[in-house]
Amino acid sequence: MLQTEFSILIADDNEMNRWLLAEQLQQWCQDVISTSDGNEAWRFLQHQQYSLIFLDVNMPGLTGLELVRKIRADSVNQTTPVVAVTAHVQNQHRHLLIDSGFNDCLIKPLTLADLQQVISQWCETSPSLNSEFYLSAVLERTGQNVELAIVFLEKLFKEAPTLFVELASALAKKHFQLAFDKAHKLHGSFCFYGFNDFRLLAESLETSLLEENLPEAQQHFELLSSKFAELSQMRTGMLMQLQQ
Repeated sequence: MLQTEFSILIADDNEMNRWLLAEQLQQWCQDVISTSDGNEAWRFLQHQQYSLIFLDVNMPGLTGLELVRKIRADSVNQTTPVVAVTAHVQNQHRHLLIDSGFNDCLIKPLTLADLQQVISQWCETSPSLNSEFYLSAVLERTGQNVELAIVFLEKLFKEAPTLFVELASALAKKHFQLAFDKAHKLHGSFCFYGFNDFRLLAESLETSLLEENLPEAQQHFELLSSKFAELSQMRTGMLMQLQQ
């Protein structure tokens, strides 16, 4: 049985959906296998154990429901977390999916916040951020100007923590407009730096604040702040890489 350090398999017959999900997941995992239907996915699943599996519920050949039953009955992935992906689901349908062998259910279109929550919940060791991704993004923004990239990163690590503190305070007081203003500044910063995974999380946070959905806003904020805390821990290493 072959098992990579952290690997994900996707099965979806819609090429665009499959590509988009793989692109999103590559923010955390470089080993993402995409398959176009249930039969192709089953060939992979019999021989390699994955850390996480995403199955479109409605696929030709083997549907997601049929495939998860086969996985649980006889495969090296019997205990692997499997997430159902569907365009719409009602509570009764969700319970049916869980009873059929899925661990979780996500509704399209998927957001990075959705995916990060799933990874954090179902994987014993969540993949860490890749500093090379963020360094490349900053260098691209600065036209490969290393000195300017250092200035930009220092500015981000100096200003963003204050915004996070102010945003947390606004959320605690249920000041939605103030919280939105702070989230919008963070969103703009992450757009500027080209940190697309952070940008999408901040965008989801903004949306929940506009809707004054406090539980959802808190969830997005916790994901975003946790992710930034992890990035901050790489600050010294990233700056040293640029200075070499």
